[in-house]
Amino acid sequence: MPGDKSKRWSNAEARKVLTQYENDVQRIATRLRPAVSRGQAIDEDDLCAEGRLAVLEALESYQGFGVSERTWVNTRIRQRMIDAIRRLDIRTRDELRLAMRYASGQTESEEEAERGRAVAARQLFSLDCPGADGRPLMSRICDAQSPMPDDTAHRKEQRRRLIAAMETLTPRQRSVLKFRLFQGMSLREVGDQLDITESRASQLQKRAVERLTEAMQAQGIQE
Repeated sequence: MPGDKSKRWSNAEARKVLTQYENDVQRIATRLRPAVSRGQAIDEDDLCAEGRLAVLEALESYQGFGVSERTWVNTRIRQRMIDAIRRLDIRTRDELRLAMRYASGQTESEEEAERGRAVAARQLFSLDCPGADGRPLMSRICDAQSPMPDDTAHRKEQRRRLIAAMETLTPRQRSVLKFRLFQGMSLREVGDQLDITESRASQLQKRAVERLTEAMQAQGIQE
């Protein structure tokens, strides 16, 4: 195993080594919990997932050099977890230091304290993060009555394509559909409105539906 850069873990091998180091992963994640609490975009479970990947990577690269395997693995676990925390923190290192001084009451002036307060409040939050009531933040910005942005955009695009498909119809075909669908007229009433027979109105409706369906399918619109 030492020095084998091309190693590919089987499921059984991976489970064995991950079980062996799971306590180390959990312990290091718990120690880094205060750092995690300053942001809200990553939680302890995420850190553990990062740590397990670090275990496999560390064992692939371990070559001894007077360092025990467990020390090497633990070092890599901790470093990968810290990297994950830093990737999801939108503040610079100087800003983090300022926020920590503010939190510990060690700012040197009122101006620095104000800047520290502002930096401490500027955090990246995950919408999956639970709020004070235990519910994900996503549940506070959407509800069953409010369509999701993707759904709204999809409907707008479908409507645009439907209008384009309607343009392929003749004026009389469009009129028949308008009277039938939007005004609820019978075929007889449509015929009277357009000064045609009921049978002709039925023919126009059938052809309009056929042409509209063809145009919609050509544009990728599902019926």
